[in-house]
Amino acid sequence: MLFSMFFGAGNLIFPSMLGAEAGPDLIPAITGFVITGVLLPVVAVIAVAISGSGVLDLASRAGRVFGVVFSVVAYLSIGSLYAMPRAASTAYTLSVETTLDLHGEWPRLLFSLVFFGVSLALVLVPGTVADSLGKYLTPALLVLIAVLVVVGFTRLHDPAVASSAKYADSPLVTGVLEGYFTMDSVAALAFAIVVVTSFGARGVTDHRTVVRATAVSTLIAGACLLLVYVSLAVLGTKMPDKTSFSDGAELLSRASELTLGDAGAWVFAAVVLLACLTTAVGLITASASFFHELLPRLSYRAWCVVFTVTGLAVANLGLQRILAVSGPVIGFIYPVAITLILLTVFHMTVGTLRIPVTYRAAVTVAVLFSLLDLGRSLGGLVIGWIPLFADGLGWLVPTLVAGAVGYAVDRRRGLHDEALVGGDVEVKA
Repeated sequence: MLFSMFFGAGNLIFPSMLGAEAGPDLIPAITGFVITGVLLPVVAVIAVAISGSGVLDLASRAGRVFGVVFSVVAYLSIGSLYAMPRAASTAYTLSVETTLDLHGEWPRLLFSLVFFGVSLALVLVPGTVADSLGKYLTPALLVLIAVLVVVGFTRLHDPAVASSAKYADSPLVTGVLEGYFTMDSVAALAFAIVVVTSFGARGVTDHRTVVRATAVSTLIAGACLLLVYVSLAVLGTKMPDKTSFSDGAELLSRASELTLGDAGAWVFAAVVLLACLTTAVGLITASASFFHELLPRLSYRAWCVVFTVTGLAVANLGLQRILAVSGPVIGFIYPVAITLILLTVFHMTVGTLRIPVTYRAAVTVAVLFSLLDLGRSLGGLVIGWIPLFADGLGWLVPTLVAGAVGYAVDRRRGLHDEALVGGDVEVKA
């Protein structure tokens, strides 16, 4: 279930293009991609399970108002206002338009109705999401990816070419930033609660048991992600005419044709469709669960309908319009999400010590420097004295410094609270 929720069309497309563009710098580039595309999501899910807190509770450690605002923005971004309609639009563009050569508003609307209708049917009963994704859709997705990769490895043998400009200077950092676009570190904060709820629906509420089972599940999902990402990246290095592709979708579509002939287009369409569908199911489930907890007057099922209809409406704006806002949105949210993940892990190492100043100082600086990075990406001033600012990671060092200063203040105050971990997991209806 976890693998399929994480693995959307972007996760399919970005590694293959990374392989084609990184060339001889593939190892540091894919290492950076794995840091933000695999390692951080795995750590986030386990950390949320251990702490027993959802996104709202975690973010609220930096202030209640910030917690509500960040949580709402994060869920809307990974849900009905961006990632969910992106999944539907990508599925339409790369399967229906490419394979069936159908274009226009009416085919898009019809496809969206079917896509979101199926997604809604799979999420109306939250306890069945694990069965729907884990037992049926994920194996089918993995089989199709395996066919594409294995046949590609045996039939494509072009040597790697020189690295593109963005990978030549700092392949590791570029790989880290490319991993941003999976949005999996942000989504992990939300998906963790879906995992915990799935265990709870089966009567497993003992905290240690839930944490242990979540850790095993997450490590398996992370291993699958790692294997698929590396395989797709290597496949990208073997493609002929690597510089002729504008994006990973075009590259993989061509790889399918070269390796599987006429059937390749249908295999690729099926891979994309399943990847997008499983991600949409996870996003609707996570968003509806969160907003039902935040505003319980609407039932979980009602929120599912709200987000499904909203995603349907946004998806019909078209893929290009949706992708136009992706860079700024992701660039702003990701540093804050990573900061919260690292703070949560660090919090577990300090026992019962309260560290509110650490949270507030680190998150405040992460937000401020994310805004500066956002301005840089939109053509603003590049501040040369800030480490890694020109590379898009200007928030990292100042946030670490602010967190260290905040922790020194918290240590001096010496305030203690209840243990961060303990008790049974509460399963909400």
